[in-house]
Amino acid sequence: MNNQNMKLLFFDIDGTLITDDSDKYYPESTKEAVIKARENGHKCFINTGRVYATVDDYIRQPGFDGYVCGCGTNIYADGKELLYVPYSKEKSLGIAELCRKYGYKGIFEHKNHVAFDGTISGGEHRKILDYFISMGVKVIDDIYSEEFVFDKLAVWHGVDSPDLNNFKEAVSKDFQCIIRSDSFVELVPHGYSKATGIKFLMDYYHVPIENVFVFGDSNNDLEMLKYVPNSIAMGVCSDEVAKVAAYMTDTVENDGIYKAMKHFGVI
Repeated sequence: MNNQNMKLLFFDIDGTLITDDSDKYYPESTKEAVIKARENGHKCFINTGRVYATVDDYIRQPGFDGYVCGCGTNIYADGKELLYVPYSKEKSLGIAELCRKYGYKGIFEHKNHVAFDGTISGGEHRKILDYFISMGVKVIDDIYSEEFVFDKLAVWHGVDSPDLNNFKEAVSKDFQCIIRSDSFVELVPHGYSKATGIKFLMDYYHVPIENVFVFGDSNNDLEMLKYVPNSIAMGVCSDEVAKVAAYMTDTVENDGIYKAMKHFGVI
């Protein structure tokens, strides 16, 4: 199969490949669809806000051709790391100290580990940290550790925080803020997104955009859903995603991935 016929498929993880709850349900139909697509000569990639360290073996089960991690800041394909965008240790500490100043709860994500400020306790971020710990991910709990550095981050600021605009302004030189809820933002380096990761691999494989399919459910998927004409929203998704996606499939647990891939003739 030449690359003009090859299709590239990109899948978000949480809320797309697996349910976005504590069960992390991964339908057998989804795994089957990925396997069949690859058998048909297409390439399947995870495209996630997670960093590489937090894409666990459970997610990788069916086998993927590569990974776009950290919202486009770290790309793997053909068994190689093709792109990595590091952030400086000095600037990492500055933002961590800013979070401490405002009492914001951050998860600081690096391709090899995750970190948090152990002096700030409780909160929604703790559930996610515990999940990463259960996976065996290396976790740093001291922002003054020699190893503390991150590539991107997630910040829980609380509802109606009076300091949020000041925080956004302070980080705006280096990061774009993706609003995930009324109490949670994701910060990604300027110039990078899930869409830039897709463009990188389209160029790498010389595949036209009409042969690209993307699957997502949340606001950090918006850039890739807007970028690719064959954009698929899961049956449970944010209002913003529902507005921009070209096609709405069923929910994760009701075989949404499999149904969409059948609909588009990929399998």
